[in-house]
Amino acid sequence: MTKTESRQPGSKAPSRRFHDLDALRGVAMLLGIVLHVSLSFLPGFWPAEDNTAGFDGPYDEILHFIHGFRMPLFFLLSGFFTAMLWRRRGLRSLLHQRVKRVALPLGIAMVTIIPLMNWVSDQAIAAQVDDLLIGAYTQNTTAVKDLLTDGAHPDKARGSQGETPLHAAALVNNAEIAERLLKAGADPVALDIKGDSPLAWAYYSGSKEVADLLITAGHPEIRPDGTDWEDLDNWGFGASESDEDDVGLESWVSSFHHLWFLWFILWLVAGFAVIAAIIDSRFVNNGFADRASDDPTTSSWPGRLMWVLIPLTLLPQLAMGEQGAAPTFGPDTSIGVVPLWHVLAYYGVFFGFGALAYARTTPTGRPVIEIVGRGWMIILAVTVLVVFPVALGFTFDGDWFVASVLQVFYVWAMIFGLLGAFRAWFATERRGVRYLSDSSYWLYIVHLPLVIGLQSWISDWDLPSGVKFVGLNVTVGAVLLLSYQLLVRYTPIGTMLNGKRTRPSSVSGTKA
Repeated sequence: MTKTESRQPGSKAPSRRFHDLDALRGVAMLLGIVLHVSLSFLPGFWPAEDNTAGFDGPYDEILHFIHGFRMPLFFLLSGFFTAMLWRRRGLRSLLHQRVKRVALPLGIAMVTIIPLMNWVSDQAIAAQVDDLLIGAYTQNTTAVKDLLTDGAHPDKARGSQGETPLHAAALVNNAEIAERLLKAGADPVALDIKGDSPLAWAYYSGSKEVADLLITAGHPEIRPDGTDWEDLDNWGFGASESDEDDVGLESWVSSFHHLWFLWFILWLVAGFAVIAAIIDSRFVNNGFADRASDDPTTSSWPGRLMWVLIPLTLLPQLAMGEQGAAPTFGPDTSIGVVPLWHVLAYYGVFFGFGALAYARTTPTGRPVIEIVGRGWMIILAVTVLVVFPVALGFTFDGDWFVASVLQVFYVWAMIFGLLGAFRAWFATERRGVRYLSDSSYWLYIVHLPLVIGLQSWISDWDLPSGVKFVGLNVTVGAVLLLSYQLLVRYTPIGTMLNGKRTRPSSVSGTKA
């Protein structure tokens, strides 16, 4: 569609497949797997920590390099394809497609993949926990069970305040762990260095079930006859938050984990739909008389706004990392039901750029999306070799405003450079690339349980980290591609994720 084409809302427009953008979107998904594989080689926060983990290898740079541009690129492409679907098929079809391809997979994954990932993560952590106190604080029931089965004394491990694992279980309000400790012989009246028993910790945190267990196990009753725990003065005065979030959903539902981006897409598509509905209604009500002033495909103001979005990226970027107090390279993570405003705004900038870029053309008629990456070899070389290391240095040891400016420059330069590179390499269809693009959605949705499980399995192997890193990526990719071919591509799951695929014809040798 050119700048001068018009389209009645809901009508069909000439179809064109953007093979380069399909391939780039798939690469953005697959890079997420590489990123998550790298995390076991960094100490501190991942369920499975490799025995070679440290900050002296390349894995923190791999993490920052990928995280700095991957999801902004994905959201830009998502905005582009959202606008394309609206222009070609209309708003109703767009919303139907997003429900089918985004909302439905997210809902199914929340009751399948996410619980499986949590279970695998729990097992991985349990395999590394060698202290009952840590197991209680982290609420790792599997670790506590295994340590007690192996003969760990329930009161031996003590914390900095002299607390036992039972104190910790009371603080985190985990009745299951408290019950296991008590059955293993934990002392219900053990005292910390201040002379407080586990019941005092339960009182502080409002742990009613743990308090009941402690009384049953022999702790003296402190409630007057006929009263309950909530009737006591200041019961639970130290509790910070309940295990429900602000919108009343159970805590496990409130975390979308690695699928947060699907939730963000739904938010952004909802905003896009409001704007699209206003535009479509004006066309209908005014008999298309106002098209030149309203239609993003024909008027000039969306093109100007598109370029203004680039410097506007700095505003949400400055809010990242607690406004520089806890600096991070790349955007913050927001996995809850209510997105962090600055993170949603940040990705909204890229989504909006992509949406406005669709059907924008230069005065010579070339699509803007095809020319923003001109000079991509120079762009990528300078960005990777100069901008990235300098931005990384300022992020963790420099002025936050300068670091933010450099990060904004990095992310947009990487995006434009990759758009140009993929335009040069994949403008025409390549069967293998198309296959990987189709499979990438499935691979990313389901990869984490397998990744964490394999990371935990090989964590103690006496091999160089590089061998493990490459081996994990190859193994995960091979297993997931096999699952895609056998279980997804020609099944209802594949139809839900990517549309219907027909098996190659055995007669003609062509794909229907």
